[in-house]
Order: sequence, then structure tokens, then C-alpha cells
Amino acid sequence: YERKINDIIMKCPIEAGVEILVYSLLDEFIDNKKLSLVDISRIWKNKDPRLTTSAGIPDIAVLSNDFQFGDTNKGEVYGFIEVKVTGEKLNETEQILGQMEDIKHYFYTNGLVWKYYKEKELQGCPIFLAGDECDHRSIFKPVTINEEKYNELIRLLKGIDWTGG
Repeated sequence: YERKINDIIMKCPIEAGVEILVYSLLDEFIDNKKLSLVDISRIWKNKDPRLTTSAGIPDIAVLSNDFQFGDTNKGEVYGFIEVKVTGEKLNETEQILGQMEDIKHYFYTNGLVWKYYKEKELQGCPIFLAGDECDHRSIFKPVTINEEKYNELIRLLKGIDWTGG
């Protein structure tokens, strides 16, 4: 994870790079027998109301395996993930508050800071993978990932019951 986030920071500091890293990490902990992790960032608004929020479309969705795009009778949306570039501070903007409005599970991350919301409530403290200063920092400086904090994130991801409570 550290090598990949530093590749993004040092070689191409864009949101899409962070999104790929976040997707890859989450994909390891999604039960693919029940759930699908899908990049929805480029779909058009109003094509499927389950993926559109009052504040636009998040980057990634956790869906039931029987989800069918455009058929509101088939499948469920269990969570959204909004990804920002590593140098961006994770403020609770109208966009973020609107995206988590009708969803049970919501992650907000810039790859270095992870915030997990359940039913619109921040669960615990944000996880700072590279120290407290990594919420807003110079983009072009490599980071060292704190192994203890990374393991805390992994425990969190493993412990989420996306379909239940």
C-alpha cells in the first residue's frame, strides 16, 4: 500500500490513481459471493436512482450480486465510497453529506485518511495512515504508512457487515 500511494503522490497525484488503490484494497475484503464492488463514478445522473444521491454520484458502490442497472426491482445498494486526491482535506461538504443521506455504509478517503460513516454517523475517529498531518499536506512528498494504523483499517474493513447491522 505504501509503495502504491507514494507512486500516486510522487508520479501522478490525481484522484483516479487514489480511486484505483482504494478499489483494490476494498475488493480484498468484499464477500464476492454476496456483494459486488463497482466503480460508478462515470455513470450519468438519473440513469439508476439507487446510485444517484441528492449530491451527485459517489465514486464506488457496494452492491448486492443480483443488482441490475436500471431495474429498481433487482438488487440493493449497501454502501458508497467517495475518493479524493491525497492532498485534499476531507471536509464534510454538502456533497459528502448528501451522498451519505440514504445509505447505510459510507467511506470518505483520500488514501491517507479514512473516515467511515454508518447511518450518517462517523464511527470512531478517522484513521490517519501516515500520521495526523496527512489530512492536508504537500502532495509531492512521500509518506511512511504507520503499520498499526494500516492494520486498524484492515480490521475495520474486515468487520463491516455490509448487508446487515
